[in-house]
Amino acid sequence: MSKLFNLILLTLFLILFVQAGKHSKKSHEKGKSKTLINKKQNQADCYDDVDSPYVFFGTKTSYRWNRNKNDDEVTPPGCVAQQFWLLARHGSRNPTTKDMIKLKSVLPLIQREIVSNYKAGRGSLCKDDIKNLEKWKFHADVDDGELLVKEGFKELKGIGDRFQHRFRTLLTRPFVNSSYIFQHTDTERTNASARAFAKGMFGKKNIGDVFFQKSSTPDTLLRFDEVCDKWKKKVHANSDALIERTLFEESDDFLSMLQSVTHRLGFFSTLNFSDINLMYNMCLFNKAWHPKKLSPWCAVFSKDDLKILEYREDLEFYYENGYGFPVNYEQACVPLKDVHDSFRRVVDNISPNPKGKFYFTHTGTVLKVMARFGLFKDAIPVKHSNRELMKHREWRTSLISSFGTHLALVLFNCTDGHYVTAYVQERPIKLPGCTNELCKFSDFTAQYELFATSCDVEGTCRI
Repeated sequence: MSKLFNLILLTLFLILFVQAGKHSKKSHEKGKSKTLINKKQNQADCYDDVDSPYVFFGTKTSYRWNRNKNDDEVTPPGCVAQQFWLLARHGSRNPTTKDMIKLKSVLPLIQREIVSNYKAGRGSLCKDDIKNLEKWKFHADVDDGELLVKEGFKELKGIGDRFQHRFRTLLTRPFVNSSYIFQHTDTERTNASARAFAKGMFGKKNIGDVFFQKSSTPDTLLRFDEVCDKWKKKVHANSDALIERTLFEESDDFLSMLQSVTHRLGFFSTLNFSDINLMYNMCLFNKAWHPKKLSPWCAVFSKDDLKILEYREDLEFYYENGYGFPVNYEQACVPLKDVHDSFRRVVDNISPNPKGKFYFTHTGTVLKVMARFGLFKDAIPVKHSNRELMKHREWRTSLISSFGTHLALVLFNCTDGHYVTAYVQERPIKLPGCTNELCKFSDFTAQYELFATSCDVEGTCRI
């Protein structure tokens, strides 16, 4: 009896052992298959393999992505261009010296931690992205803070060259100094941008004949916000003015971005925004300096991460330089008055009248002037709580305030009267109050003459 019992037990044991072996083999094969799938997915997510990476970084976006390469002549039939007016931001530049010192000293520490995390099996960056990060070094000279870089010179030179082709009967070569006004703020980057633009417009041989006028101090034309006490106190130096940006930084969207970057890089504790912003700045400046090259630091972010950071900056510039507060754009009446009065003198045949007036300034000035003209105004304000609703917003600094951004206006004398066309990023745009892109001068003055004649910066900026 005991022999039979032992035989039964042995048979049951053998059956269970065989079944367990089959189950273990299936589990191993299933796990192996899953590992391979994850590996393939990880490789597919390599930033190094992306053919068309996200290139919109707010006000630090390269002008390359906004330029209009079509330089065909644009004078409407029956019209002659009589005057060209331009307000342009400088081209791509270096960060400030303070920021470059941080990039040079702190980023290598973060770089080593990211690589260490990867070697420990943490994070989701692929092998190629890690290799690119390992090879990264900060090469810029920290003493060259905010100087125009080679790409910035190319941006402005290209803009000048293409506008000359579009208006070749007005912006004629060779250059004659009495026919043009070039003025820039008291900075190297706007001076160099003006020279690059002039070189593109009039050619290398004529650049030595151009007189570049540096703005006086105080500069009420190109840096009016620096002398506007009300704006400086109520907006620029007032943290409450940027409450929408602050609230966005506390939102689920923003916090999810912090977590996304943290997990991608393999850190246990959530990274602070200061470190993430440092990586973001290196990513965007790399792409501004070398637009067609890969930036190792952009691999740190997903496309949605970058859109969240872009929206944060849009909030900042909306409330500090746009429609967020009336004083932002009310103080910007001096440039508007300049173009209005210049065109009026031509229409009324009051001499002398230059063929072109070219001004080179900074992003805050250009955005405030755009707002004074009523451009890129959304039906509802940009807020911390409506990012999804505003994904097709007009106020998007990547498109309207990149490096090299500009507002140009051209006065035409046509068979049936004078007309004005405005251009942003080298493309015609319909001005408020106008029925078409080619706007009757009477409609232009009806919309903007009051802003020009009532321009009182001292009164506007009085506290």
